[in-house]
Amino acid sequence: MIIECDNSMKEQIASYIGDNYHQCLYLYIDMMKYGCQSAYTRTWMQVADGQTTAVLLAYHTAIHVYSASNDFDIKELAGLLIKEKPTMICAAAPAIRRLSDTMSAEGYQMEVGHIGKMANGITPDDQGQARCATIDDISEIATLLYKDEGIGGSYSYDDLYAQMRERLTDNFVRSYVITRDLHVVAHVGTGAELPNLCTINYVITSASHRGEGLASQLFHYACHELQNEGKEIYSIYYADESKRLHHKMGFKDVGEIGKLYINIH
Repeated sequence: MIIECDNSMKEQIASYIGDNYHQCLYLYIDMMKYGCQSAYTRTWMQVADGQTTAVLLAYHTAIHVYSASNDFDIKELAGLLIKEKPTMICAAAPAIRRLSDTMSAEGYQMEVGHIGKMANGITPDDQGQARCATIDDISEIATLLYKDEGIGGSYSYDDLYAQMRERLTDNFVRSYVITRDLHVVAHVGTGAELPNLCTINYVITSASHRGEGLASQLFHYACHELQNEGKEIYSIYYADESKRLHHKMGFKDVGEIGKLYINIH
């Protein structure tokens, strides 16, 4: 049975996730920030024989799934996903693999990557050309991300822009940029933040400025800032190049993550 959750169930879901929040970072942080039911989120729980088997949280056009034992009723859960038609479904890799056969028939592609946690300290470094982004930078940041198929392929430009503006306005995220001739050419940002926990993502450099070390400079500066605030820093990465950059910065793989997505470009 799948039931839609209200905000009174927030602590129950948090207890179900427990210390495994790194396996569902965006589900957990979005729920802790916005609640189970808000202008931005909707949440469901799948229950069998009185026990929770899965939790799902929708945010804009994505649905995040967490199942502690990967024992969810796949037919029932897939039925909800097909009904809701998200452009992206995110979950730990075992759950994504279970869902992939059913959802591939609906046009979804699968990709599996890694969850990384920053294990080594980042030493102080000169700020260089890095600066914190403002609302005025969001349009150029969204354009940069949208043009990258790996990041922006499952978003419309308008939805990507709206999400970034919304989260920055809510002080839920921060972005760091490097500009050239007053235009954003490199970006690193937090995807979601709590006082003691954050994700860092959207590491990108414009094609005309790759090979200059700008992404590394930004990544280094951002991680140093977040580390100084005492946050646990996590990231999700798929491409080999991104994995190498994260490992260079002191991240260690702590799990596998997956996504099912529809490329809408």
